[in-house]
Amino acid sequence: MSIRNLLSTLVIAIVATPASGQLPIPKQESAASIAFRNAVVPAPQKPTTPVFKLSHTYPHSIPAKCEECEWLNIPVNFATQFPAGSKKVESPQWHGQHWDEYINAILNYVKEDQDPQLSNEIGWKTTVKGKTRWFNVPWMAYDPTAGREYVHGTTNERTATLGDLVQGSQQGPHVQFFMVGEKESCKTDYPWGFESWSVGYYNEFGGYALGRTIPTSGVPQMGEYLGTSVPAGLPFPTGTVVVKILTSNIPVDCVPFLRGSPEWMVDRHKYTKANGYECDREVQSDHVVQVDVAVVDRRSPTGWVYGTFAYDGNTPGTTFWDHIVPVGLQWGSDPWTFPAVPLSASLPLQQSVINTDSATFQHLGCKDRLAGPVDNQQSSCTSCHASAYAAPKGTPGIMGSNVPPSFGFNGMCQAYSLENAAYFQNQSAPQRFPGGQYGDAFTMDTSLQLEVAFTQYGYYNTDRAPQTCTDPNQITPPRKAAEAAIQKKVSK
Repeated sequence: MSIRNLLSTLVIAIVATPASGQLPIPKQESAASIAFRNAVVPAPQKPTTPVFKLSHTYPHSIPAKCEECEWLNIPVNFATQFPAGSKKVESPQWHGQHWDEYINAILNYVKEDQDPQLSNEIGWKTTVKGKTRWFNVPWMAYDPTAGREYVHGTTNERTATLGDLVQGSQQGPHVQFFMVGEKESCKTDYPWGFESWSVGYYNEFGGYALGRTIPTSGVPQMGEYLGTSVPAGLPFPTGTVVVKILTSNIPVDCVPFLRGSPEWMVDRHKYTKANGYECDREVQSDHVVQVDVAVVDRRSPTGWVYGTFAYDGNTPGTTFWDHIVPVGLQWGSDPWTFPAVPLSASLPLQQSVINTDSATFQHLGCKDRLAGPVDNQQSSCTSCHASAYAAPKGTPGIMGSNVPPSFGFNGMCQAYSLENAAYFQNQSAPQRFPGGQYGDAFTMDTSLQLEVAFTQYGYYNTDRAPQTCTDPNQITPPRKAAEAAIQKKVSK
């Protein structure tokens, strides 16, 4: 064997050999085979659970006008008020201004032909009225830490703390509040917080955009919109609807209003009280806690309207859909409101409307902008999704480095700053992220799932391997943090 052939053989062997903890990625495996995988860890040959199948037969042409999108004809007012003389600025009201009708129209569309109980055995049905209505984003089964699991196709979101879901007066080690009278075991058994796993679907309008952006080759494609480089299928067309089902491993004993919520089996991280969440997965029970929706509505200043529902077992009704209560709607980030402006110049919220009828405690987002029960209290639905950007030239996006920090930064929502002003700014495709810090990043038109797809393709394209799973924990209990700090001092 020649020296050249020997070196070539060694290079191939090195590229094809994964690091410890990584899934084996043969060099010859194509982008398409990875992009359209069903799950990171395949289902066993004889599964005892449902098995998820990625829905990716995207429409080849844009669907006709969405006649079923009744919310587009509801006369809501997206206009912003500003002080003028003695006229005061008033926040929008849930009743009397059609916002309750708007979100109910979206819900009626989303739940059509779905299982009344959203049971584990049936899960989410992609077919409605005999044709495929709901589609998934590819490239979400590559990351071994947070990638798709095989039962319902969920991916790991942020780790919720008990304080996200219950209200009380006591400060806790990893939560903001505990429920008064709550069992002591809930405070001690989950010092690492609760995981959230979710699965999202786009309707045929969104599916058309997904198919143009990531075709059958599995390689993301770029195009141009208004003279600016954007993914080939973006912006999403009018008629696009997105729905996301969020689950969590929170026990009903800890959060009583989840009693009766669907129990979905999820192949998620193993948990121990000593070490928290581990890279190894096993099928475990989760509760459905939240349903998010988003629609393209060109009357909105951002082009999008976001809504969220929370499960409440205390509400009357016999089906799952009867028990999900709207938390509110949001169509902008309120850039005229603190912390996007100094507190002295802050106006009342104009672009979030909250359902004040709900008796069950739900935390909101930054300064009462909209956020769901397991969402980040320092952010909001629209501002988080508006920060969905991808790095150029097939490279991975690293939040806070070459793409915006969607899930948090120092001082988020705490004080007026340039970072907060940029994060809580209104945007619409094809705008670059405000502030100029991420000038090379291009918009995902609010799709955090597409951002994941572009980032995972970036790892495939540059490293030929996903990032290794080392520690899925997003929360470190104070005792563990203190021990780590002491160990760090000793080692110096």
